[in-house]
Amino acid sequence: MPYSIIRLFLFLSLIICTERTSAQLVDDFSDGDFTNGPTWTGDVGDFVVNAEGELQLMSPAAGVSSLYTSLTFPDTIQLDMTFRFEMSPSSSNFGLIYLGLDNIDPSVANGYYLQIGESGSNDAIKLYRLDSGEETLLATASDGAIASDPAQARISITIYPDGLWSFNTDYDLTGFSELEFEVMDDTYSFSTLNTFGLYCKYTETRKENFFYDDISITKFEKDEEGPVLSNLSVTGEKSLLLTFNEKVDASSAENIANYVVDQAFGSPSMATADGVKVFLVFENAFASGVPYQLAIMNVEDENGNPITAIAEAFVVTVSPSVGDLAISEILSDPYSGGTDFVEIYNTSDKFLNLNGLILSNIDKEEQKTITEDIELLPGEYLCFTEDKAFLIAIYPTHDEDQIIEVDLPSFNNDSGNISLSHSSASDVYIDQFDYTEDLHFELLDDTEGVSLERISFTADSQSGENWHSASSTAGFATPGMPNSNLLPEVLSDGEFELVEKVFSPNSDGNNDFLIINYKLDKPGYVANIKVFDDEGFEINQIVSNGLLASEGLITWNGTSMEGSLSQIGLYIIVAELFHPDGDVKNFKKVCVLADFIE
Repeated sequence: MPYSIIRLFLFLSLIICTERTSAQLVDDFSDGDFTNGPTWTGDVGDFVVNAEGELQLMSPAAGVSSLYTSLTFPDTIQLDMTFRFEMSPSSSNFGLIYLGLDNIDPSVANGYYLQIGESGSNDAIKLYRLDSGEETLLATASDGAIASDPAQARISITIYPDGLWSFNTDYDLTGFSELEFEVMDDTYSFSTLNTFGLYCKYTETRKENFFYDDISITKFEKDEEGPVLSNLSVTGEKSLLLTFNEKVDASSAENIANYVVDQAFGSPSMATADGVKVFLVFENAFASGVPYQLAIMNVEDENGNPITAIAEAFVVTVSPSVGDLAISEILSDPYSGGTDFVEIYNTSDKFLNLNGLILSNIDKEEQKTITEDIELLPGEYLCFTEDKAFLIAIYPTHDEDQIIEVDLPSFNNDSGNISLSHSSASDVYIDQFDYTEDLHFELLDDTEGVSLERISFTADSQSGENWHSASSTAGFATPGMPNSNLLPEVLSDGEFELVEKVFSPNSDGNNDFLIINYKLDKPGYVANIKVFDDEGFEINQIVSNGLLASEGLITWNGTSMEGSLSQIGLYIIVAELFHPDGDVKNFKKVCVLADFIE
């Protein structure tokens, strides 16, 4: 038997222990000390409480290690605890949990224990009885449930005075346990047992891989409280999934009259219960972005306790399509030790679910897909990065809640592409932007750590005029927040207008460049746009034979043809537009350059 190899001197030291026993055992190891309150004895030097507040095996070499504590068991027992073995158990690496023994030496004891792991792929938690050290298998939990790495579970056992054992497990550690088995065995009353213990057998490579937490042995209290809704999730345009904190009675949970959605939506057409979950299906589809409330009443647990009637709010999200998302900001040349980031913006009135969103760099034929449910509300920004902590530490203008860590395709510092698509139609691009370092403000000495920000969400993503370096006063990037250069509204009713007549290219985030809005009667105009000073000398040509769309924007950063910043003063913008069908348009606007860069 596996327990026969426990060292004799350990038995003797525990036998002479005269510690006062307790009527219950509760230890979550949060105090960092497992030797007191309650007192554990045995191979105490082989265990520690780690930084996560777990009891962890920390043996210096391969072998076996045990811990024990004494207590007086209540008449009806509720035992709960969590274990995690970071390995696939085997005959050389497994654990025992002594639920109750009448002797500290298992080779001669009466009582009960669980075996956690064995050899083979069908590993299961097994319940044994000891009769003067001889073992008898009483019940086996799910085959293979602890065969993989990690082998883990939260176990919950209720033991009644008449000998009924009810054994529940939560293998995923989600907080929801399932009944594994019920078995009758009243061979030994727990009033005659006085010891609870842990036993680990391990090889050299597994000597630190056993973890235990939240051990509780208390008197069982009858359940007199109804189920509580733990989670409501939208699983489709016509379906909802409800998760409760305990198993619900199927007959009450499947009564469709117990569920009503407001706004005249009504009850579901079908309700299906499965343990702690209830799946609801409705006749009509929910509208995206509309706030609904689901009323839940009269649902009972397995003991007949009804739920306290509630109204749970929910909103249906949809996958983004063309026109719903815009690329807002990109950092492709981060500071040393940092990573790139890409920011997007929800331009729609929809509540978007980004699960399945694909971020690509077409130039390098790389892409990464979002594989979790991420909601993006109308008008919200979201920044994707591989190092959130770095962005928060470096850039003071940020929104921590709107920055998330995901895998990104790699981006070259000088040029590249960022494209958005969705797995439901991966060849249809929601938005694209081909960036180059030439789009940064000409007078910046160094663009390392400086993001490119989009100026307008209605102007073309691919227009270089629609991008500018983030302002210095914003810290050269604004992850998760509105851009420092964002233009609230692009176009008015005029054909060719200045957004602001006064601009100051000092990188303070306030009118750092001149923006010209245009809205023409048709696309296809070819434009030549020049800048003259107040004496009539040509300063720069900001557009040379440029093909215009029907609407968009053009910018001037205040520099001359030589690349230096122009003097403070009045400037005249002269535009000549020619169309292949013979139409000609001429515009002249006056602006003021009001400040120098220091």
